[in-house]
Amino acid sequence: MDVVALLNQGKGTRFSLETYPPKTSSVKGEPTLQEHLSKIFDTVEHLLPYKPLFVSVTYNPEGKTKSTSIPIASIIKQRFAVEALAHLTSLGIPRDEIPRTLDVLDYFDIHNVLALRGDLPKNMECEAGAMIHASDMVALIHKHRKDFCIAVAAYPEGHPECVDEKGARDLKRDLSYLKAKVERGAGFAITQLFMDNSKFFDFVDRSRKAGIEIPILPGIMPLVNYRNIRIVKNMTGATIPDSLVNKIECKKDDPAEIIEIGIEHAISQCKGLMDKVPCIHFYAMNMWEPTERIINALL
Repeated sequence: MDVVALLNQGKGTRFSLETYPPKTSSVKGEPTLQEHLSKIFDTVEHLLPYKPLFVSVTYNPEGKTKSTSIPIASIIKQRFAVEALAHLTSLGIPRDEIPRTLDVLDYFDIHNVLALRGDLPKNMECEAGAMIHASDMVALIHKHRKDFCIAVAAYPEGHPECVDEKGARDLKRDLSYLKAKVERGAGFAITQLFMDNSKFFDFVDRSRKAGIEIPILPGIMPLVNYRNIRIVKNMTGATIPDSLVNKIECKKDDPAEIIEIGIEHAISQCKGLMDKVPCIHFYAMNMWEPTERIINALL
Protein backbone atom coordinates (compact mmCIF):
# COMPACT_ATOMS: atom_id res chain seq x y z
CA MET A 1 0.00 0.00 0.00
CA ASP A 2 1.28 3.48 -0.77
CA VAL A 3 2.34 5.68 2.12
CA VAL A 4 -0.21 8.43 1.46
CA ALA A 5 -3.01 5.86 1.79
CA LEU A 6 -1.48 4.67 5.06
CA LEU A 7 -1.27 8.26 6.32
CA ASN A 8 -4.98 8.66 5.63
CA GLN A 9 -5.82 5.61 7.71
CA GLY A 10 -6.40 5.93 11.43
CA LYS A 11 -5.95 8.92 13.69
CA GLY A 12 -3.18 10.37 15.78
CA THR A 13 0.53 10.53 15.10
CA ARG A 14 2.35 7.44 13.87
CA PHE A 15 6.07 7.04 13.21
CA SER A 16 8.45 5.86 10.49
CA LEU A 17 12.18 5.28 10.45
CA GLU A 18 15.16 5.56 8.17
CA THR A 19 18.07 3.18 7.72
CA TYR A 20 21.15 3.41 5.55
CA PRO A 21 22.60 0.47 3.59
CA PRO A 22 26.19 -0.76 3.61
CA LYS A 23 28.68 0.06 0.90
CA THR A 24 29.38 -2.69 -1.59
CA SER A 25 33.10 -2.50 -0.82
CA SER A 26 34.30 -2.58 2.77
CA VAL A 27 36.70 -0.02 4.19
CA LYS A 28 39.21 -0.84 6.89
CA GLY A 29 37.90 0.15 10.29
CA GLU A 30 34.24 0.16 9.18
CA PRO A 31 31.70 -2.61 9.88
CA THR A 32 31.70 -5.53 7.47
CA LEU A 33 28.78 -6.01 5.09
CA GLN A 34 27.27 -8.66 7.36
CA GLU A 35 27.72 -6.54 10.50
CA HIS A 36 26.05 -3.59 8.79
CA LEU A 37 23.13 -5.70 7.58
CA SER A 38 22.68 -7.12 11.07
CA LYS A 39 22.44 -3.59 12.52
CA ILE A 40 19.78 -2.65 9.96
CA PHE A 41 17.64 -5.70 10.59
CA ASP A 42 18.12 -5.50 14.37
CA THR A 43 16.94 -1.90 14.28
CA VAL A 44 13.80 -2.76 12.32
CA GLU A 45 13.09 -5.85 14.42
CA HIS A 46 13.40 -3.98 17.74
CA LEU A 47 11.14 -1.14 16.55
CA LEU A 48 8.60 -3.33 14.77
CA PRO A 49 6.37 -3.72 17.90
CA TYR A 50 5.72 0.04 17.70
CA LYS A 51 4.17 -0.47 14.24
CA PRO A 52 6.22 1.84 12.02
CA LEU A 53 4.24 3.15 9.07
CA PHE A 54 7.17 2.53 6.73
CA VAL A 55 10.94 2.07 6.69
CA SER A 56 13.03 4.10 4.27
CA VAL A 57 16.38 2.97 2.88
CA THR A 58 18.83 5.62 1.72
CA TYR A 59 20.81 5.66 -1.51
CA ASN A 60 24.30 7.03 -2.02
CA PRO A 61 26.04 6.61 -5.40
CA GLU A 62 29.38 7.77 -3.99
CA GLY A 63 29.17 5.28 -1.12
CA LYS A 64 28.48 2.51 -3.63
CA THR A 65 25.13 1.58 -2.09
CA LYS A 66 23.44 1.62 -5.49
CA SER A 67 23.33 -2.17 -5.65
CA THR A 68 22.35 -2.71 -2.01
CA SER A 69 19.57 -0.17 -1.37
CA ILE A 70 16.75 -1.80 -3.34
CA PRO A 71 17.45 -5.41 -2.24
CA ILE A 72 17.59 -4.31 1.41
CA ALA A 73 14.32 -2.40 1.06
CA SER A 74 12.78 -5.54 -0.45
CA ILE A 75 14.06 -7.77 2.36
CA ILE A 76 12.70 -5.38 4.98
CA LYS A 77 9.26 -5.42 3.35
CA GLN A 78 9.14 -9.19 2.92
CA ARG A 79 10.71 -10.18 6.23
CA PHE A 80 8.95 -7.70 8.50
CA ALA A 81 5.71 -7.08 6.56
CA VAL A 82 6.17 -3.30 6.69
CA GLU A 83 6.11 -0.90 3.76
CA ALA A 84 9.51 0.13 2.40
CA LEU A 85 10.42 3.49 0.90
CA ALA A 86 13.36 3.34 -1.51
CA HIS A 87 15.48 6.45 -2.09
CA LEU A 88 16.53 7.41 -5.62
CA THR A 89 18.86 10.30 -6.43
CA SER A 90 18.64 12.03 -9.78
CA LEU A 91 22.39 12.73 -9.87
CA GLY A 92 23.14 9.04 -9.45
CA ILE A 93 20.96 7.62 -12.23
CA PRO A 94 21.02 8.57 -15.94
CA ARG A 95 17.60 9.62 -17.22
CA ASP A 96 17.25 6.66 -19.57
CA GLU A 97 17.96 4.25 -16.72
CA ILE A 98 15.03 5.41 -14.58
CA PRO A 99 12.34 3.25 -16.27
CA ARG A 100 14.47 0.14 -15.78
CA THR A 101 15.11 1.03 -12.14
CA LEU A 102 11.39 1.50 -11.60
CA ASP A 103 10.76 -1.91 -13.16
CA VAL A 104 13.22 -3.42 -10.68
CA LEU A 105 11.40 -1.73 -7.80
CA ASP A 106 8.10 -3.05 -9.11
CA TYR A 107 9.57 -6.56 -9.35
CA PHE A 108 10.53 -6.33 -5.67
CA ASP A 109 7.01 -5.07 -4.84
CA ILE A 110 8.25 -1.62 -3.79
CA HIS A 111 5.98 1.21 -4.91
CA ASN A 112 7.02 4.00 -2.55
CA VAL A 113 9.96 6.11 -3.67
CA LEU A 114 11.74 9.15 -2.20
CA ALA A 115 12.93 11.23 -5.16
CA LEU A 116 16.00 13.31 -4.33
CA ARG A 117 18.52 15.31 -6.27
CA GLY A 118 21.33 14.04 -4.07
CA ASP A 119 24.52 15.76 -3.04
CA LEU A 120 27.28 15.92 -5.60
CA PRO A 121 30.42 14.74 -3.77
CA LYS A 122 33.72 16.45 -4.36
CA ASN A 123 35.74 15.11 -7.28
CA MET A 124 32.74 13.19 -8.57
CA GLU A 125 31.07 14.05 -11.86
CA CYS A 126 27.44 13.45 -12.72
CA GLU A 127 26.79 10.38 -14.82
CA ALA A 128 26.01 11.11 -18.44
CA GLY A 129 22.35 12.01 -18.84
CA ALA A 130 21.77 12.43 -15.12
CA MET A 131 19.09 14.90 -14.07
CA ILE A 132 19.97 18.05 -12.17
CA HIS A 133 16.77 18.65 -10.18
CA ALA A 134 14.66 16.40 -7.96
CA SER A 135 11.56 17.78 -9.69
CA ASP A 136 12.83 16.20 -12.94
CA MET A 137 13.05 12.85 -11.16
CA VAL A 138 9.54 13.26 -9.77
CA ALA A 139 8.13 14.03 -13.21
CA LEU A 140 9.87 11.06 -14.80
CA ILE A 141 8.73 8.62 -12.13
CA HIS A 142 5.17 9.93 -12.36
CA LYS A 143 5.24 9.60 -16.13
CA HIS A 144 6.38 5.98 -16.15
CA ARG A 145 4.67 4.67 -13.01
CA LYS A 146 1.36 6.27 -12.11
CA ASP A 147 0.93 3.58 -9.43
CA PHE A 148 4.04 4.71 -7.49
CA CYS A 149 3.75 6.93 -4.42
CA ILE A 150 6.43 9.61 -4.62
CA ALA A 151 7.93 11.33 -1.60
CA VAL A 152 10.25 14.34 -1.71
CA ALA A 153 12.53 16.16 0.69
CA ALA A 154 11.56 19.44 2.34
CA TYR A 155 13.74 21.94 4.17
CA PRO A 156 12.20 23.86 7.09
CA GLU A 157 15.13 26.29 7.13
CA GLY A 158 15.78 26.20 3.40
CA HIS A 159 18.18 24.06 1.39
CA PRO A 160 21.83 24.88 2.23
CA GLU A 161 22.52 25.66 -1.43
CA CYS A 162 19.45 27.84 -1.97
CA VAL A 163 20.76 31.26 -0.99
CA ASP A 164 20.21 34.84 -2.14
CA GLU A 165 22.83 37.32 -3.36
CA LYS A 166 23.81 38.03 0.25
CA GLY A 167 24.36 34.38 1.05
CA ALA A 168 21.26 34.05 3.24
CA ARG A 169 18.81 31.16 2.85
CA ASP A 170 16.23 32.07 0.19
CA LEU A 171 13.17 30.53 1.83
CA LYS A 172 10.73 31.82 -0.79
CA ARG A 173 12.65 30.34 -3.71
CA ASP A 174 13.26 27.10 -1.84
CA LEU A 175 9.52 26.77 -1.22
CA SER A 176 8.86 27.30 -4.93
CA TYR A 177 11.04 24.25 -5.64
CA LEU A 178 8.95 22.15 -3.27
CA LYS A 179 5.78 23.38 -4.96
CA ALA A 180 7.23 22.38 -8.34
CA LYS A 181 7.86 18.86 -7.05
CA VAL A 182 4.28 18.65 -5.79
CA GLU A 183 2.90 19.89 -9.11
CA ARG A 184 4.90 17.19 -10.90
CA GLY A 185 3.51 14.35 -8.82
CA ALA A 186 4.89 14.27 -5.26
CA GLY A 187 2.44 12.77 -2.78
CA PHE A 188 4.11 13.65 0.52
CA ALA A 189 7.26 15.22 1.93
CA ILE A 190 9.77 14.37 4.64
CA THR A 191 11.73 17.22 6.17
CA GLN A 192 15.41 17.46 6.77
CA LEU A 193 16.18 17.09 10.47
CA PHE A 194 15.55 20.14 12.63
CA MET A 195 16.17 20.90 16.29
CA ASP A 196 13.72 23.77 16.79
CA ASN A 197 10.01 22.98 16.36
CA SER A 198 9.17 26.59 15.62
CA LYS A 199 11.13 26.28 12.37
CA PHE A 200 9.01 23.31 11.34
CA PHE A 201 5.65 24.87 12.18
CA ASP A 202 6.61 28.09 10.41
CA PHE A 203 7.60 26.05 7.35
CA VAL A 204 4.31 24.14 7.31
CA ASP A 205 2.38 27.41 7.64
CA ARG A 206 4.29 28.96 4.73
CA SER A 207 3.75 25.80 2.67
CA ARG A 208 -0.01 25.82 3.21
CA LYS A 209 -0.22 29.50 2.31
CA ALA A 210 1.67 28.70 -0.90
CA GLY A 211 -0.94 26.09 -1.81
CA ILE A 212 1.09 23.01 -0.86
CA GLU A 213 -1.41 20.59 0.69
CA ILE A 214 0.49 17.27 0.74
CA PRO A 215 1.34 15.66 4.11
CA ILE A 216 4.62 16.99 5.53
CA LEU A 217 6.41 14.60 7.88
CA PRO A 218 8.89 16.08 10.37
CA GLY A 219 12.35 14.47 10.42
CA ILE A 220 13.82 13.92 13.89
CA MET A 221 17.33 12.81 14.82
CA PRO A 222 18.64 13.02 18.40
CA LEU A 223 22.17 14.28 18.92
CA VAL A 224 23.92 11.25 20.42
CA ASN A 225 27.53 12.42 20.43
CA TYR A 226 29.53 15.63 20.50
CA ARG A 227 30.52 15.29 16.83
CA ASN A 228 26.84 15.47 15.81
CA ILE A 229 26.80 19.22 16.49
CA ARG A 230 29.42 19.90 13.83
CA ILE A 231 27.83 17.46 11.37
CA VAL A 232 24.38 19.02 11.74
CA LYS A 233 25.71 22.55 11.33
CA ASN A 234 28.00 21.77 8.39
CA MET A 235 25.73 19.45 6.42
CA THR A 236 22.27 20.90 7.07
CA GLY A 237 22.73 24.31 8.63
CA ALA A 238 19.83 23.50 10.96
CA THR A 239 19.49 25.81 13.95
CA ILE A 240 20.54 24.13 17.19
CA PRO A 241 19.07 25.93 20.22
CA ASP A 242 21.71 27.58 22.39
CA SER A 243 20.33 25.81 25.45
CA LEU A 244 20.98 22.43 23.81
CA VAL A 245 24.48 23.40 22.65
CA ASN A 246 25.38 24.66 26.11
CA LYS A 247 24.19 21.46 27.77
CA ILE A 248 26.23 19.33 25.41
CA GLU A 249 29.30 21.58 25.66
CA CYS A 250 29.25 21.18 29.43
CA LYS A 251 29.25 17.40 29.05
CA LYS A 252 31.41 17.04 25.94
CA ASP A 253 33.78 14.66 27.73
CA ASP A 254 30.92 12.46 28.97
CA PRO A 255 29.52 10.45 25.99
CA ALA A 256 26.82 8.76 28.08
CA GLU A 257 25.50 12.09 29.34
CA ILE A 258 25.45 13.55 25.82
CA ILE A 259 23.21 10.68 24.72
CA GLU A 260 20.83 11.46 27.58
CA ILE A 261 20.75 15.16 26.67
CA GLY A 262 20.14 14.40 22.99
CA ILE A 263 17.32 11.96 23.69
CA GLU A 264 15.72 14.31 26.21
CA HIS A 265 15.65 17.11 23.63
CA ALA A 266 14.22 14.80 20.94
CA ILE A 267 11.49 13.64 23.34
CA SER A 268 10.58 17.26 24.02
CA GLN A 269 10.43 17.94 20.28
CA CYS A 270 8.21 14.93 19.62
CA LYS A 271 5.84 15.81 22.45
CA GLY A 272 5.38 19.18 20.76
CA LEU A 273 4.63 17.45 17.45
CA MET A 274 2.24 14.76 18.69
CA ASP A 275 -1.31 15.08 17.35
CA LYS A 276 -0.18 17.94 15.12
CA VAL A 277 1.42 15.77 12.41
CA PRO A 278 0.32 12.45 10.86
CA CYS A 279 3.72 10.80 11.29
CA ILE A 280 7.14 11.50 12.81
CA HIS A 281 10.07 10.26 10.74
CA PHE A 282 13.06 9.14 12.82
CA TYR A 283 16.54 9.19 11.31
CA ALA A 284 17.46 6.08 13.28
CA MET A 285 20.97 5.76 11.79
CA ASN A 286 20.75 1.96 12.29
CA MET A 287 20.54 2.40 16.06
CA TRP A 288 17.29 1.26 17.64
CA GLU A 289 17.90 2.26 21.28
CA PRO A 290 17.52 6.09 21.03
CA THR A 291 14.40 5.82 18.85
CA GLU A 292 12.82 3.22 21.14
CA ARG A 293 13.41 5.40 24.19
CA ILE A 294 11.86 8.39 22.47
CA ILE A 295 8.77 6.45 21.37
CA ASN A 296 8.32 4.89 24.81
CA ALA A 297 8.34 8.37 26.34
CA LEU A 298 5.47 9.35 24.01
CA LEU A 299 3.21 6.39 24.83
